[in-house]
Amino acid sequence: MLRIIKPAALVAGIIMLSACASTGPKVDPMAYQLAPSDAERVSIPDVCRASYKIEMPRVAVVEFTNNTTYGEMSATNTNVNYKGTRKSVSAGAAGVVAAPGAVGVGYVGANKTTVNSQTQIDTFQRQISSKLGEYAQSAVETTMTKMGGCSMYDRKRLDKIMNEQKFQMTMGDPATAVKLGKMAGVQYIITGTVDNISVKYVPKMDTNNNVGGGLGAFLSVATIAANTQTGWIVNTEMTVELIDVETGQILLNEKVNGREIAGAAANFNPENAVQAAKKAMGEAVDDIKPKFSEKFAQKGYIQQLRGNKTVALINLGSEKGVESGQKFDIFDFMEIEDPMTSAKSCNMSKIPVEAVISDQIQPNQAWIKLDGKPEALMRVKVGSIIQRQKLEGQSVFKKMF
Repeated sequence: MLRIIKPAALVAGIIMLSACASTGPKVDPMAYQLAPSDAERVSIPDVCRASYKIEMPRVAVVEFTNNTTYGEMSATNTNVNYKGTRKSVSAGAAGVVAAPGAVGVGYVGANKTTVNSQTQIDTFQRQISSKLGEYAQSAVETTMTKMGGCSMYDRKRLDKIMNEQKFQMTMGDPATAVKLGKMAGVQYIITGTVDNISVKYVPKMDTNNNVGGGLGAFLSVATIAANTQTGWIVNTEMTVELIDVETGQILLNEKVNGREIAGAAANFNPENAVQAAKKAMGEAVDDIKPKFSEKFAQKGYIQQLRGNKTVALINLGSEKGVESGQKFDIFDFMEIEDPMTSAKSCNMSKIPVEAVISDQIQPNQAWIKLDGKPEALMRVKVGSIIQRQKLEGQSVFKKMF
């Protein structure tokens, strides 16, 4: 038996997708009393103290190479003003009748149409500078700054070095990027290419499906949803690379894609296409977050516990890219002595608890909500090391719309 999905269910699904953005729990830290277990502190073996050294590697982003056909270009705009009159006459055996809409007598055997029109065409040109490589650079800088975990090198200082050294930059070349990175004193360089921009016109679908009942209503809603993806569809493809300046090794190479609409009018406008491409690139860059957030993971420690280890205050806040809903791992550690060499090392293990950033976030601190089995929570102590889990890329909703 065919089951018909109700339009309300489809709309509810779309609303659920739009609400997928993760938000953290609401907490009132002062409402939780201090319990004796909240005062427990970690005992740090000497060999493990280096784990508390939190480094912020310096990262520079250089202008991306634009490999598309959308570079410097001229746009031609044409405005057409049309005025016209149309007169149709039909002649037949019983006489002459005016058309359209007239009722004649007998057979009409001949037709004649006269069209008088005046057309005024105004055409003008202007230059468009897309600067797609520069925009890609800005999009990656913004994403990395919000993500945190690294110190971003100032672009103006980078440009100054390039100008002083008279760089003939082909930043798609890793060797050139490494040379610049060493001059700037950064540990990592992010570079890449804008590989492709494709534009395709998708006309609207007819919402009149001539189908009754629940199926017709469903088809109408589905058509309306589909029509949100009509017009000039712009797809972008980019490559983002992370280069270790010391070794010259390409550590990460990510292909990312974006999608936007450049207007519904049938006439193609290259300027609108470029603007849509830039927006799509800005959204596509979100897809570097999973791997880049692992490489530049935020790390800190617990400063205070409350409510018998229900909430915890950490030494990271909004200035380090911490946002409500982000998840963190918590670790405990022990000193391990090799039975053969007697060499001592620090072993860290993840405590099986859930730690989610709440709505209480300050510039340099934030409260997290803890959840887990009692025996696991008892391992969480003041001074425990925390590390942000990898971030997600573009949401399903953003990719669809």
